[in-house]
Amino acid sequence: MFVNRWPLIISLAILLSGCQDRSSKTVRDKDFSGGNALKVIGPGGGGGVMKPTISPFDENFVMTHCDMTAAYLTLDGGEHWKMKNLWTVPEDFEFDPLDQHTVYAATRGYRYSEDRGSGLSILYRSEDRGESWHIVYPDLDKVIKSERLQNTDYLPSEIIHGALDGTIEKVEVDPADHRRIYLGLAPLRSYIGGGDQNDSDSAMLVWSTNFGGDWELITRLPGRSVKAIFPCNIYGSPGEILVFTESACICVNEHTGAISILPLPVKTIIAAEGGHDKDGGLLYIQSRFENQEGDVQGGMFVSRDIGRSWTRSNNGLFKDVPGGMAPRFRQGLAVCEKQPATAYISTINPVKNTEGDVEMIYCVFRTGNGGERWDPVLLSSTPGGYITQNFEGSWMEESFDPGWGGSPIDLGVAPGNADVCYAGDNGRGYKTTDGGKTWKQVYSHNLPDGSYASSGLDVTTCYGVHFDPFNPAHFFICYTDMGLFHTFNGGESWFHSITGVPRSWQNTCYDLTFDPDIKGKAWSVWANAHDLPRTKMFGRRGFDRFQGGVAVSEDDGRHWAMSNRGMPENAICTNILLDANSPQHSRTLYVSVFDKGIYKSVDGGKSWEEANMGLGNNLFAWEVRQNSEGRLFVLFARGERNSETVDGAIYFSDNNARSWKPLNLPSGVNGPHDLLIDPENPAIMYVSCWPRREGDRDTCGGVLKTGDGGTSWKQVFDERVRVNAAGMDPLRPETIYINTFQNAAYRSDDAGETWRRLEGYRFKWGQKAIPDVNHPGMIFLTTYGGSVFYGPAEGIPGIFEDIENMPEGWW
Repeated sequence: MFVNRWPLIISLAILLSGCQDRSSKTVRDKDFSGGNALKVIGPGGGGGVMKPTISPFDENFVMTHCDMTAAYLTLDGGEHWKMKNLWTVPEDFEFDPLDQHTVYAATRGYRYSEDRGSGLSILYRSEDRGESWHIVYPDLDKVIKSERLQNTDYLPSEIIHGALDGTIEKVEVDPADHRRIYLGLAPLRSYIGGGDQNDSDSAMLVWSTNFGGDWELITRLPGRSVKAIFPCNIYGSPGEILVFTESACICVNEHTGAISILPLPVKTIIAAEGGHDKDGGLLYIQSRFENQEGDVQGGMFVSRDIGRSWTRSNNGLFKDVPGGMAPRFRQGLAVCEKQPATAYISTINPVKNTEGDVEMIYCVFRTGNGGERWDPVLLSSTPGGYITQNFEGSWMEESFDPGWGGSPIDLGVAPGNADVCYAGDNGRGYKTTDGGKTWKQVYSHNLPDGSYASSGLDVTTCYGVHFDPFNPAHFFICYTDMGLFHTFNGGESWFHSITGVPRSWQNTCYDLTFDPDIKGKAWSVWANAHDLPRTKMFGRRGFDRFQGGVAVSEDDGRHWAMSNRGMPENAICTNILLDANSPQHSRTLYVSVFDKGIYKSVDGGKSWEEANMGLGNNLFAWEVRQNSEGRLFVLFARGERNSETVDGAIYFSDNNARSWKPLNLPSGVNGPHDLLIDPENPAIMYVSCWPRREGDRDTCGGVLKTGDGGTSWKQVFDERVRVNAAGMDPLRPETIYINTFQNAAYRSDDAGETWRRLEGYRFKWGQKAIPDVNHPGMIFLTTYGGSVFYGPAEGIPGIFEDIENMPEGWW
């Protein structure tokens, strides 16, 4: 048969020319930081690791993201990671199939809620292997509004003319023509409840045929979540796209938008992936197992005819699972694009142990024959540890059992090498390079002295940095989900400081204080309720189900002992204050206990008594402070009870907490978040505030200042902004720093009259700004999801901040 190859050759030449032009672009006149960037410190890991995605050109080039807003890239197979901040939470990554330098990242859009604000979904492209990023969707030439978008309840169509009101869930570049980019959009909803959403909206399929220069809606789709997009050119059906939503398999004519529904073997799917080789295409779908009168249905299915028919594929998944029970999927499914007979999945399997009890086994299965059989390549459990004995771990494996991370949330396999697969779970990233025979963590480096240093994959929340008054190289970081770490070499490496702390407390260390006169002595406060005081933690079940308390150490935090007699077992301890004027061997201590108020000790923490006389109905105690004259303050966080808002408040005591009186705040302010007191002039105080919703926007947030002890207040920072906390230069009280939940930290050198942003820091959800007491001119910025940033307190003026064309007002 004669085939005219000239059109193909011409098309390839055009494509290769376009590829060369785009890949040859370089980002000029940008300081990519090198050694002068704010660096992230800590042991690494500690939070959810999502969507590991591997380059088809270089299996050492991997993108992933955490569940707390940052993206991460490695160019050396996970030995070192670099954080990238793309304004909001990444949702998907896609490598250009023809240009080795180009990668796409899509970020999540969400409706406004009082706790998190709103977010605009964006598609970014990097043409320099992830170093810098450029917005390609939506169209910035059509911007209507561009100021403080996070603080208003705008739909995308109200921000950019012609933008679609949805959030990008999937990105797909046509492997036959990389000018064609497909986006799967889902309806908008609030980030974590409490906001507006439209349940009648459906998913959408959008495309560009010119590298993102223009975008067009192809069609709306049955379903609300886009699971996968397969351009069918390589499957022998040019002009068609196969799209999976959670409830449908849809064949779409890309030119007319006409759709036809192909039958699925189940009503709802969790994930869909596929690939193509010389034998044709192979698609996999994953669905929940369901027990229907003793007959377990669902699971894995495969299709060898582009979704027209499906074969059930569960062989091997039920090994040792008791009759009538079934595995549970987390959504982990990865298929080797060029060797689709190989795929990996993650499950949680109920298995009877030797005592006859059912325990959960965290599993990774692999198939090498297109789903005809699945074989376990990684098995672990809480009581059994690493059953397959093929996992090389770090601090997390030393301190916690496998149940802490659980089964992988997401998996990613190298498109051209089925033996390379990355996994991410609740706290770790890890990989195999030999088809699952062995696995190795990629979040931390194990050092000869038993300490740990981050690989750059820092994915957890931290609250404070606490300095040893006797050793400037020794300090602590208090973390959510992984407790407490400390360093003896100025932050170069870290030891886990949880020995002696009850296991039921170890999730979160909220605060720590040193004894200023006794070397090695410190107190810490703990709870297994994490992420306070975020709204997501306020549920109908209340806080009595949690546990926590106070611990004391006499040896620099190497060992701890419980010190909570008189406190209830369910004490969620969030802050601790030591009265430095109290006797050295019978210290007076105060602890804020969430939903229970204030507890006081006059014997160094050996015993405690409630001290709530005069307090109001809100007992969500968050912080305790004391000024230089001895006046005590307690800050109560804004919260919820029975789905109703409970206003935050501040109280003070002039009689050592025997009784409390309310501190007046300006009308409308109900979200105080942090209290900072000038040590030289106690009449000067700063309150960092979380805004509240008024109409379609935020108000009554920012920073308030008083110069008369709280009789009157002045707004000194934008009331729309979610300011988490403030810090003060210990040598110059006029210099104030704040960290916000909106991609920025700021500095004022005139006591709050004017502010400038600290360039070089763009992490989305910031916590505290803590000047380094041992190194003037340096600062720690703690975060809700990215560990601790450390660097110059002036910021780094002029440094490039990941995104080339971000409208300044959008931040």
